[in-house]
Amino acid sequence: MCAVARNAGYTKEYNRKLILRLLRLEPMSRAEIARRTGLTRACTSLIAADMLEEGMLRELEPVLRERGRAAIPLALRGDAAYAVGVYLNRDGCTAGIVDIAGGILVQERIRLEDAAPGGKIEPLARAIGEMLERTGIAREKLCGIGVSAPGPLNGEEGRILNPTRFGLWHQTEIGPMLRERTGFPVFLENNAACLARYYYGRPESRGSGDFLLLLVDSGVGSGVISGGKVFRSSGDFTSEIGHMSIRYDGIPCPCGNVGCLEMYAAIPNLLRGTGFSAWAQVVDAADTSAPARALLVREADYLGAGIVSLANLISIDTVLLAGDILYGAGRLAPLLESRVNARAVRRERQQIRVLPSSLEPGVRLLSAADVAFGRTLLA
Repeated sequence: MCAVARNAGYTKEYNRKLILRLLRLEPMSRAEIARRTGLTRACTSLIAADMLEEGMLRELEPVLRERGRAAIPLALRGDAAYAVGVYLNRDGCTAGIVDIAGGILVQERIRLEDAAPGGKIEPLARAIGEMLERTGIAREKLCGIGVSAPGPLNGEEGRILNPTRFGLWHQTEIGPMLRERTGFPVFLENNAACLARYYYGRPESRGSGDFLLLLVDSGVGSGVISGGKVFRSSGDFTSEIGHMSIRYDGIPCPCGNVGCLEMYAAIPNLLRGTGFSAWAQVVDAADTSAPARALLVREADYLGAGIVSLANLISIDTVLLAGDILYGAGRLAPLLESRVNARAVRRERQQIRVLPSSLEPGVRLLSAADVAFGRTLLA
């Protein structure tokens, strides 16, 4: 049988989206799709035939096997659907158009630090319109606009709250404002949660049902995949490990808490007063400089405290590192692993891996667009 049905129409649509989500990760044959989804081969073939006829899928060159018939991989057609990705920065944003197969057609960096109050959205909306004109994409093929921003934010309202050192965008209702100016649905999500969603099912996280993506650069962000979905609470809030307190009597944080992880482990905060101006300098000097080695250890201590606290609340088996901290991750990851696995409550039953995420070009833009695909075409 196909999947458990509420009715035939629901079942067919459910199975179509199941197959689309798999093919977004990599091309695969009908037999492999059936194996991974639990659908029958007949059901898989029928759905694939429909999507081939609709122009959603294409067949690749047959792959010869030692025995049996050659397997014909199926892949998504990039021109079947598109989404706009918007990645917000402290001085503006990057916007681009992405196809369903993960190709970036066009992108543009938009600087907004000199924009008048209330004037941030118009340049962004104008840039999106110009990109659509340049690419000639029909409006009906655009699923929507995915916006990635640091938390905290209110995804349901489409409003950015008060991320640390992100004053340009504080309290901006970017969802409603951008929707009004473009006519497209807008979906706002925490940038680390976007990246976590994007990496789920890819080689970095394969074999991990529950993982934490830890984004460390000028701030500390996190996205948790639990049970195959982004972990979020009511109000569309995702995990905010950067604002988990690691010292009850620590440094006051702009969020209103004290001793937040971000106030210690964000790269600018870690390096303040040390003589180092970048994380790469610390890593490069670690072999010959005792202060650099001490900073590596200190960062592992800080991040380890946050990871352990989260792992004691939510089951995770993998931590993916992202952001500036990726540089020299081979040095930091073992230090983090040893601290986390020595202190987590579930250490006797489950060891947690710490791994680098990939440095795929445009990954932040791709992950932002992925929010729009995930909330519409693949929901």
